[in-house]
Amino acid sequence: MTMIEPIAAGAAAAVSMDAPAATPATSTSENASEAPGIRTRPAASAEIHISAPGQALAGGNQAASVRDHSDVDDSGLPDQAKDAIKRLRELSAQLARKLQELEAAKNAPTGTPDQKRIRIAVLQQEIASLGAAITTTTATLNRAIRELPSEQQMLAGSLAMR
Repeated sequence: MTMIEPIAAGAAAAVSMDAPAATPATSTSENASEAPGIRTRPAASAEIHISAPGQALAGGNQAASVRDHSDVDDSGLPDQAKDAIKRLRELSAQLARKLQELEAAKNAPTGTPDQKRIRIAVLQQEIASLGAAITTTTATLNRAIRELPSEQQMLAGSLAMR
C-alpha cells in the first residue's frame, strides 16, 4: 500500500490507496507522483482491532453470533422454524455485506476497467445466490409455521425481520 499526501500547505491528512494485486506497487507510485501536488511515501503499518459486536456482524465471532439468536431460541417456536429464522438472519447479514462490497467495487479508484467489471460481475452473482437462498429459506419458514397459531406466526415473522 502506498500513502499519498498532498503537498499543499496546511494539508493535515494522508490518503491511502491500495494497488491492485496484479499491478506492482511501483506503477501506482509512478502514476501518483505524476499528478501535480501529490507525492508518495511508504505507508506506516497500523493495527486494527474490531469489537465483539463488529465481529459478530462480520460473521467472525461465532460465540457472539450465537448470542444474537437467544431471542429465537427462547421463542417457543418449533425447531425447524427457529433454524429457518436463524438462517434468514445470517443470509440477510451476508447480503448486506455483499451489497456494501458491490458499492465499494463500483466506486473503487484502483484497477483496470476489466478488473473492475469482473469484480462487479462476481459480486452480482454472489448477491443473486444469496437472494435465491433467502427465497428458499423463507419458503422453509413459511412451511414450518403454516400450522401454528396466528400469534406464533406473527412472532416468527417478527423474529425473522430483526
